[in-house]
Parts: sequence; structure tokens; C-alpha cells
Amino acid sequence: MPLAWNIDECSAYFDRLHLRGWCFQASPPVSAISAEWRALNLSLDLPGCSLPSPDVAASVDPTATHCRFEAWLEVPAEALGRDFILRCTFADGSTAETGSVITKACASDPYYACWNHFVAPLREITAGAVLEIGSRARSGLTYRQFLPKHLEYVGLDLLPGPNVDVVGDAHELERLFGRGRFVAAFSLSVFEHLAMPWKVVLELNRVLAPGGLVFTSTHQTWPLHEEPWDFWRFSRYSWQPLFNPATGFEVLEAVQGEPARVHALRAHAATRKLAETPAFLGSAAIARKTGDTGLSWPVSLETAAHGRYPAGETAAPVR
Repeated sequence: MPLAWNIDECSAYFDRLHLRGWCFQASPPVSAISAEWRALNLSLDLPGCSLPSPDVAASVDPTATHCRFEAWLEVPAEALGRDFILRCTFADGSTAETGSVITKACASDPYYACWNHFVAPLREITAGAVLEIGSRARSGLTYRQFLPKHLEYVGLDLLPGPNVDVVGDAHELERLFGRGRFVAAFSLSVFEHLAMPWKVVLELNRVLAPGGLVFTSTHQTWPLHEEPWDFWRFSRYSWQPLFNPATGFEVLEAVQGEPARVHALRAHAATRKLAETPAFLGSAAIARKTGDTGLSWPVSLETAAHGRYPAGETAAPVR
């Protein structure tokens, strides 16, 4: 069989890179593996490339009994967070390269797959508009290009800027757009910054057409950012209390992804084993509008939030 491989972890800890995964080829077998950053002209050998792999033998090939690897690599700072490949050397001296390690590591992550599950059914919708909440391209990233070309895109943000079509508050969607304007809506890394996400869900219900889809992705674990408007964290269990029959929705998919480890800076009885417990950086969901809602939350943004958003940028203060 051709070279098969997978990456379970590729994490940075200060100046070290922790790699776990496996590489297997039946004949000739893998005898050595190196990590290569082509742009930096950097290659580092991985020790311990023949670790026991009963899981791979059970799922891939019965002879793949010792094809796992785990290595701690000291790498220069400019290599941390940059993509790289693996080069496998075989017993006969030949070599083969893998594809992108980061792409491979993320390929099966449900957090990223959820976005594709949202976009796919949009291709079957013949016409309509799609709303993005928080569309301003602060880091240069935009998502309108991933949507079907025949659907109208409308980008909403609290502040003007690149990729913003309408400036306004997500807590006031019906006032901005009227009822039933959109066939779908989405937001990425926005819900943690919404002062009242439950109110935004009610507003989404009013601006979506019957059967309209909503995609949300945000953080389950993440450091404080864009203070003072960093309000919430969401697990995959958070979406049902927001998108439910009372608010006029059903949850089609709710996931967590981007696996992580949480390390306490003060280890004591309650925190000493945090790093052994699974954690996730991302949470995402797809919901569908099933009917109208009669609920309301008559609280203004000025009442719920104080200060400026985002911190350090030009915006009118909210009092």
C-alpha cells in the first residue's frame, strides 16, 4: 500500500514543538522521519519513529504494529506556527514527502467540517441573501468568496471597514433589515463578543426566511481579547439553550474542535491535572429556523455593555 500517515498533535510549547502521529508503508517500511520547513530551509529528524501502534494495525493494516512517532523538537521561533511537511525515508533508501502537516491535522476536525456542512446546502438554494455578522476584515480574512456566487452577500459590522456593507448592531437586526430578508446567516468568532447573544438569536429568527440556516463558530477556551467586550465562552452544549423551539430554531449540528491542553500556572490539588483533561479552543453549530418566535428581550446595548468596542479603535462609547 502507498504511504499512509496522520498527525494527532502538533503543538508549540514556548521553543519546542510536540509532534505525535504515525507513518506507515508496508514495503519498503519507513525507517526514519524528518520534519521540513522549506521556506526556512530547515530539517529536523524525529526520534522514536517505531513506537507501538495497535490502533493503526487495527484500522489500517495488520502489519502496522510499530509505526507511531512522538517527538519534542527544539525549533527556532520563526518556525513555530508555520506549516511544514514530513519526509519519510524507507528501508531501501528511497524517500517520500507528505502533504501539509497542519492541513492534515485539521482535516478531520469537526470544528472546521461544520463550516463545510453549512455551505453545502446553500448551493441548493436558488436565490436569496446571506448575512455575515461581524464581517469587518480586521486581519484581512473574508468569507464571502466561500459562498455560492448566485447568493447575495451582506456584511454587517458594528464599525465601518473592509468587507462591511452595513454598519449596525447585531442586537437590532430586524430594525436594520426587516423580517425574512435572509436565507442564511453566519458569524465567526463573534458570539463571545455579543453582550446579549440570546437577543441576537431572537433577532436572527426575525430576519431569516422560513427554513433559514444559521452557522456560528466561537471559542470554548481562549484568552481574554478585545477587552472590555469579551463576554462569553461556548461549549457544544451551549447551542441548544440558544437555538431551540422557544426561539424558533432546531440545532442540526453542534461540535467542539481545535483540541487543546490547559496548563495552570499554579499547580495545586484542583489544578494539577488540568493538562491531562481534554479541552477545545473552538465550538460551532448549525441551526435551522423552524418557526417564528414571540419572545423578546427589551434591553438596549447601551444598558448591557459599557466602554468601547473594540478596545483601542475609533468608535462611539457605549454608556
